[in-house]
Amino acid sequence: MTPAILLAAGASALIAFCGAGAVAACGPMDRPRPRGSHSIPTATSGGLAVIAAAAAGLWLASALAPGDRVETIRVAMAVGFAGLLGLMGAVDDLYDLGAKLKLLVQLVASLAFALLVARAEGLPLGSGEIVLGLPVGVLGSALWLVVVANAVNFMDGSDGLAAGSVAIALLALGLVSLLGGAPVLAAAAITGAAALLGFLPWNLPIGRLFQGDAGSLFGGFLLAALALVGAGADGRGAAPLWLIPTALTPFLTDVLLTLLVRAREKKRLFDAHREHNYQLWLTATGQSHAALAFRMWGLVAVYAAAGAFAPRDMGALVVAAGVAVAAVGWTLMRRTLRTPG
Repeated sequence: MTPAILLAAGASALIAFCGAGAVAACGPMDRPRPRGSHSIPTATSGGLAVIAAAAAGLWLASALAPGDRVETIRVAMAVGFAGLLGLMGAVDDLYDLGAKLKLLVQLVASLAFALLVARAEGLPLGSGEIVLGLPVGVLGSALWLVVVANAVNFMDGSDGLAAGSVAIALLALGLVSLLGGAPVLAAAAITGAAALLGFLPWNLPIGRLFQGDAGSLFGGFLLAALALVGAGADGRGAAPLWLIPTALTPFLTDVLLTLLVRAREKKRLFDAHREHNYQLWLTATGQSHAALAFRMWGLVAVYAAAGAFAPRDMGALVVAAGVAVAAVGWTLMRRTLRTPG
């Protein structure tokens, strides 16, 4: 890791920690909600400190060690688009914009990013690939951005769970990108992770601040967008296309299977609820948020390592195997948690 990235990461973490402290002292309050796991009002929108810190860290890294102009523009736009969604999330933390409006904004932003900045037009499979082409590539990439941003948001109902997991995935992306010869992309991912880690102490163990939709939408979109930039149109760029889908498998499995269960039960998909496995686990076991976070961090780290170290021509197979394992584990856990006694 270059000295410039290390210095920028340190600055990013410090800015996030100080900024989060300021938000904790005077920021808006989040009242207990049906889908949350908290019983007392807590300051929210700590994600604003994360956004500022990540942007400042990337600027500092680029100023200290300028990189390729095209890569810099794409990475900066990824941070910018993520920042816009984060700011929308901050407004939602205050005024509750409604699920439909938020989804519409996310769709527009995701389509614009996929069309103008980065998208996957091919899916590498072994030594070959599935060619998607421009229209399918844009739509598929936009869907990926929306799914990841919302998955992180849905999983942000327990202290440290989402912020720490996204930080781990960003670190994996940053290290792989650095080894793959994309220092600007690596700087954005690593400083983004550092910003989340700087915020994290205020959330876990202190418990005085939530990142809110400002942080979860920013972190989720940033991770998904940087993954597209790193993969390149053919999916074989500095960071393999399958890396982040693999790292996020535990997140995506809980979110998508929970939504599938709710759809089968004819429940409204976007209503607040406490039916994710992680929420059921907290209720059933009575254990702490830290205990849950450490378990999820470990899962994400294992999956991220599998995605990072797997041979590139086996990426799709690793994803498929990871999804199968996660789905079986989720199903067994669900049965245990919903079995009386």
